[in-house]
Amino acid sequence: MVLRLTCLASVAMAALAVGAPAFAQPPTTTPAPSAPREDDEDVVMRADEIIEDRDTSVVTASGKVEIRVGERTLKADRVVYDRVNQTVRAQGNVQIANGDGQVQFADEIEADEDFRNGFATRFSARIGANGLVTSSSAVRTDGTINSLEQVVFTNCEMCKDEGYEPTWALRARRATLDQEEQMISYQDAVLEVRGVPVLYVPWFAHPDPNSERRSGLLVPDAGISSKIGPFYEQPYLWVISPSEDLTIAPMLSTGVAPLVKVDWRRRFFSGFIQAESSLTYEQEFDSDGEQFGDETWRSHLYANGRFDIDKDWQWGFGIERQTDDLYDQRYDIDGEDDLRGLIASQPRQLLSQLYATGQDKDFYFEAGAFLFQGLRLGDDDANIPKVIPALFTQKVFDFGAAGQLATDFSAVGLMRDEVATLPNGDLALDTVRATASADWGSQYIVGPGVVVEPFASGRGDTYYLDDGGVDGSRTVSRFLGVAGAQVSYPMISRQPGMDIIIEPIAMAAYGTPDANDDGIPNEDSLVFEADESNVFKPSAVTNYDLWEGGARASIGLSATAHVGSDLTLSAIVGRRWREDADPAFDDLSNLDERNSDYVASVRADMGRIVDVGARLRMDDELDINRVDIDANVNFWRVRGNARYFRLTQNALGVEDEGLVWAGSFAVDDKWSAIVQHARNITENEDIRLSMGVRYQDDCSFFQIAYERSGGRDRTLGPSESIRFTFALTGLGGVTEDDLD
Repeated sequence: MVLRLTCLASVAMAALAVGAPAFAQPPTTTPAPSAPREDDEDVVMRADEIIEDRDTSVVTASGKVEIRVGERTLKADRVVYDRVNQTVRAQGNVQIANGDGQVQFADEIEADEDFRNGFATRFSARIGANGLVTSSSAVRTDGTINSLEQVVFTNCEMCKDEGYEPTWALRARRATLDQEEQMISYQDAVLEVRGVPVLYVPWFAHPDPNSERRSGLLVPDAGISSKIGPFYEQPYLWVISPSEDLTIAPMLSTGVAPLVKVDWRRRFFSGFIQAESSLTYEQEFDSDGEQFGDETWRSHLYANGRFDIDKDWQWGFGIERQTDDLYDQRYDIDGEDDLRGLIASQPRQLLSQLYATGQDKDFYFEAGAFLFQGLRLGDDDANIPKVIPALFTQKVFDFGAAGQLATDFSAVGLMRDEVATLPNGDLALDTVRATASADWGSQYIVGPGVVVEPFASGRGDTYYLDDGGVDGSRTVSRFLGVAGAQVSYPMISRQPGMDIIIEPIAMAAYGTPDANDDGIPNEDSLVFEADESNVFKPSAVTNYDLWEGGARASIGLSATAHVGSDLTLSAIVGRRWREDADPAFDDLSNLDERNSDYVASVRADMGRIVDVGARLRMDDELDINRVDIDANVNFWRVRGNARYFRLTQNALGVEDEGLVWAGSFAVDDKWSAIVQHARNITENEDIRLSMGVRYQDDCSFFQIAYERSGGRDRTLGPSESIRFTFALTGLGGVTEDDLD
C-alpha cells in the first residue's frame, strides 16, 4: 500500500527525528533545534497494511514500512503513532537514512511529542566515511545530549567473515555525544588492536568525525636520536575560530632542554598568514649530544603571508630567521628551503622579503625588498647585500602580424655593511642599477612550412657604484642591443600508431661587443649555464650584469615521437658558436670559449608507469662534462624517483657527483618497505639515509624508520635516529588524507 498523506506528516517527522540524535546530525555550532511539525509537508508512506483505531487514536503501519520526508527515509517492520500521548514507535529492523550518506540502525526507537528526546535499543550508526558505532541502547535528552551504553566505536571497514576483527576498536562502558560541543566522550574505554586489549583509560574524548575542525591532540612524533636521545613531541591544535588556529608542540628529550614549537595560521577575507616557530633555552651540542658553550635562548621563525589589494594586485611577505647557523640541523627542523614569497632562497641561506605584484593580460609589475641570513661556514652577513629595493615592470604591445613589443624597466639597490670582494675581483659596498629595455619578436611561416622568428632588442643600463674607498662613488652607463632570427623547419611523419616530428633549428644574432669591460661588478649572474633550455635564445644570460656580445649562432635538432597513447619519446641537441671568447664568463657558464659544449636532453615518458630523462653536456671529444639523469617509476609493487648527476666542475670549481633516490616496495596491500637515500659520491659519504616499514589500511597508519644524516658542518657530523609514527583515522581529526 502506498499513501501520500499530509495528515501523517507528524508521524514521519517524529520517527525520522529520533534517528538524528544518534551521531547523524550534521556539524553545528549551536544546539540543534527540535524538528518542526509541518502538518502540510508532503509525506510518502509505503506499508503492507495501515490501520487507524479511531477509538484509541492510534495509527499502525506494518509490513515493510517506508516513510519518506524529503531526502530522509525511515524503514521498519512496524510503526505505531499514538495521537493521544503524542509518541511514535518504530519496531523491527529500523533503518533511518538522512540523505547525506549517514545511516542509523536499531531494533526499536521511540520519540516524544516535541521530537527532542527519545531512545533506541540495539543501536548502530555510520559516522563519517567509515566510522561505525554500536551500543545496546541510545537515549537522547535535552535535545542535544546522546547517552550510549556498552559502546563500540571503530573507523575500520567491517567485514562479515567469521572471526574477523577490525584493525582497532574502542570499547567503553558508556559514551556521550554532545551535539552542541560536537564531542564524543567515553567512560572506562579500552583500545583493542585486532581484538586484543592494549590500552585502558578511565576517560577519553575525541571530536565527532562529522564535525568541523576541533581543538585537541594531534598525531605525536616519537623516537630516539643520537643528538638528543629519546624524544617525544605532542602537538595540540587550538582552533581559535573558523579562520584561525594555533598548534603548540612541546618536545621532551633526555639529552637536551625542552623545545616548544608554535605554528599559527590565520585566513583573512583578502589573504592569509602562516608562521612556524620554535623556542628553547639550551647550550649548543654536537652530533653525539655533547653540549658546549653558554646557555641562551635559541629560536627560529619561518612565516609568510599574502593579501589581495584588488583582483590584479597583491602584496605579501616572508620571514626566515634563526638565532644560530646550525639551529635547524640540531633539532631537525624542516622548511628552510621552502618558498615563502616572490623568490626562493639558496640552500643554507635564509631569506626575508616584502613584496608587491600586479598583473593583467599585457602588464606585469613586481617590487620587493630582501634580507639574507647566511648559514654556511664562512658566511658573513655584513658582506651579504640587502636588496632595497628590487623593481621590475613590463608592458607588452601586440601588433598582430607585425609581432609583439615588450618594454621593461628594472632597478635594484644592493647595500652592504662592509666592503666585499666579488668573484670577479671588484670591491663593492653599495650598487644601484637601473635598466630600461625593449624587446621585439615575431613569427612568420615561409614556403613549405619554414618557421622564421626575427627578434631585436635594445637596452640601457646605468650603475651607481661605491666601493667605500677614498675615491668615493662613480657612475657607469652602457647601451646594448642585439638582433637576429631563429629558423626552424618542423617535419611531421604520421604512421600507424606513431607520429614523428623532426625539427632542425638554427639561430644567428649579433649584439653589442665588449660590454663587460667597464668595471661593472657581477652581482646577479654568478651561476648560470648555457644548456638545451637556452642554447637557441638570443642571449644565454638571463640577468643584467653580464652581457653576451658580438656575433653568435646556434644549430640543433629537436625530435619527438608519439607511440600509441602512452609512450612519448623526445630529444633535443644543440651547440652555440661565438665570434670571440669573453673572459668575463667562467667554465661553468659554457660560454667561456668560442665554441660551447654540445648540450642535449632525451626523455621517455610512459605515463604513470615510467618517466625517465637525461641532460648531457659534452665537449669536442664527446667527453661528458655534465650529466643529469632523473626517473620516476610506478610499476607493479614499486614506486619511486631517482636523480643522478655528475659535474666535472661545479660552482666551487671542483668535481661533483651524487645520487638521490626514494622509493617504496609494497609487500602486500597494507605493508610496504620505504627508503630515502642521498649520497655524495665524490666524497664517498651518505648525506642522508632513511629506511623503514610502513603499515596502512583503511583506518590506521604505522611507520618505523631508521634515519642517518651523514653530512658534516662544523660541530655537526653524522647522526642517527629511529622515529615512530602511529595514527588511528577518525580519532582526533585524523583522516586518510593526513596519512598520504
